[in-house]
Amino acid sequence: MSLTATCWWTLVRTVVLCLLAWPVCRWIERSFHEVTVGSRWWFLIALLMPFCFPELLVGYAFRDLALAHPKWAEALCSGLLFVRIVPVGAIALLAAPPSAVDSFAIHCRRLIVRHRGSRRDWIELAKCYWHGPIMRVLPALALMSVVAFQEFELAALLQTLSWTDWFVTAQRLGLEQGEMWRQALWPLAWQLPVLVGVFCWLTAQRAQTSDNASRLEFANERANRRVYWLGMSCVVAFLIAGCLVPLGFIGWRTVEGFAMLVKQRSQLTGLIKEIAIAGAIAVSAGLTVWAISSRLRTMTALGLPGLFGSLLLSLGCVAAFQSSTLHSLYDTPVPWVLALVVWLLPRAVILRLWLNALRNNSAIHTAMLIRHSGGRESQRASSLLWQLRDQPQFLAVSLVCYWAYCDLPTAYLLAPTGMASGLVRLYNFMHFGRSAALSAEALLFFGTPLVCVFLLLLVNRTAIGLLSVRR
Repeated sequence: MSLTATCWWTLVRTVVLCLLAWPVCRWIERSFHEVTVGSRWWFLIALLMPFCFPELLVGYAFRDLALAHPKWAEALCSGLLFVRIVPVGAIALLAAPPSAVDSFAIHCRRLIVRHRGSRRDWIELAKCYWHGPIMRVLPALALMSVVAFQEFELAALLQTLSWTDWFVTAQRLGLEQGEMWRQALWPLAWQLPVLVGVFCWLTAQRAQTSDNASRLEFANERANRRVYWLGMSCVVAFLIAGCLVPLGFIGWRTVEGFAMLVKQRSQLTGLIKEIAIAGAIAVSAGLTVWAISSRLRTMTALGLPGLFGSLLLSLGCVAAFQSSTLHSLYDTPVPWVLALVVWLLPRAVILRLWLNALRNNSAIHTAMLIRHSGGRESQRASSLLWQLRDQPQFLAVSLVCYWAYCDLPTAYLLAPTGMASGLVRLYNFMHFGRSAALSAEALLFFGTPLVCVFLLLLVNRTAIGLLSVRR
């Protein structure tokens, strides 16, 4: 199928999924305000896990099912993609400020229209809707459409149509670089209006200097019990479908796979080396982009290319570093890290907005005052400060690094010779179906960073406990 037809198919799928996902995002948002403050972090973790779960593992888990029933492959891919985009829309709603025009004002304007019904009254009513719920809806819909339109691994492994898979296949078959860029203008032009809107929204959000802690406190509409349970049921269902079921498909033969992997020492050594290389690149890119996002008061032009997705960004880096000026850096980690930094910058900014929306500034300020007082409670204040301020930032940086660790297009197109990421090798072998050894390798590759983060948190908690005992 031609690229134009593939783009149209991807666009139709994206629009349908976003329209179906919107009411679910509203249910989840309204359910969040009914959750107790102490349970909100668990709610958000459960909500985010389907989106943060490695997409390559999901596609690998369901690949055999899609090949056994090819007529249902598109429906399966769309369902899994739906599970991934709903958390994006829900988080965008939770991080967004309240509407400039609330429901009460709209109701009053509707009463005026019903009473008089002049043309000017209808225009004012339309303005109320535009500056009220519509302006709050658009960023969430735009972010969901960007994620859905740029999806790659699911379509590639489940054998469904996607413009991203078309480009990777064309690159593998040796399509000439000039022709590749001419073809790339199609998806680039189709995404541009939405991406410019997302860029402007991020710029406006970064430019705000008001306290964002109140964003998650407002709730003009209290959720009734039915909406609350609908939202909670969706979060649980997405967690099961997007995380637990793929882990069940992959993990039921892992004991056998690990036994086989231990016997093959050379393969295990190579996998450990690949994990170390991918981890070093991911940490370098993650720390760099987090530092950049903290120093940018507003989004600069550097943030816009990152919204085009890692695939088009990687193709651009290939063309740029193959030129005569930058050719000496092409076979180095510089293009790989640079592409990851630019791609991750919008995500890092969104994470910072989300952390600002969740931050309890008054509690943090109180804990800082107690810590600096030097009294008996200063150590407990340090522990509380870690929980309120430092631990969320540590987890956010870890998430950014993990996104860099799991990104396939940049590793596929930009990894230098001798530093190939294990991600590319696993992706190539996943096309041959599930096996015990491959499942064990995949779980080891994707699980090692999570174990490292857990150990760091455990060590920090143990250190804080020992200091408290000594005091």
